[in-house]
Amino acid sequence: MGAKWTIIALLGLMAGIRLFQPQFFLAWTTGKLDREDPLNVPSTLLMWAVLATCSYFLLSIIQVDHSNALLFIVLPLLILARILFSHLIVRILRQENARMLGLEFFQIAPLSLLYLMTTAFVLTVHWTWPSADFWIPSIIAGAHIFGLVQFSIKHEGFVHFSTLGVRVYAILYLCALELTPLFLALG
Repeated sequence: MGAKWTIIALLGLMAGIRLFQPQFFLAWTTGKLDREDPLNVPSTLLMWAVLATCSYFLLSIIQVDHSNALLFIVLPLLILARILFSHLIVRILRQENARMLGLEFFQIAPLSLLYLMTTAFVLTVHWTWPSADFWIPSIIAGAHIFGLVQFSIKHEGFVHFSTLGVRVYAILYLCALELTPLFLALG
């Protein structure tokens, strides 16, 4: 897909979100989503569409030779695995006789915005400075690690770790466990 059609696809996705969910779009892009207000089904589906689109663009830029369907599902599967894993951590670390919350998909919105910004940055670097393509996997990995750290700070499963430093150390350790098989599979 050429640069022109990639820009059209990204702008079309953003226009679709703004058209179908204008209040959500405003809160999503300004970072004012209320955690107490759960995402409705159309907003959640749109966030999964954003993650799938980002997955396709990021993996096609680093030229992963797989089918298009696989390129669309890699990032959403990683995010789903992260949510399920954090839910497991919440179950393991919860206090005895504490009420257990159900699966929470609120984090999909901020993570999808982070991956959308990363995708736009990576596409800009790819188109304006083609000789820097060797930096793109590092940019993607750095954004992924940043997303994991942001996820760990905001997720209730990690509040049992006493300080921010311990939380960051724990999530970087988990990030290394998550990224190592991915790099081995791609390499």
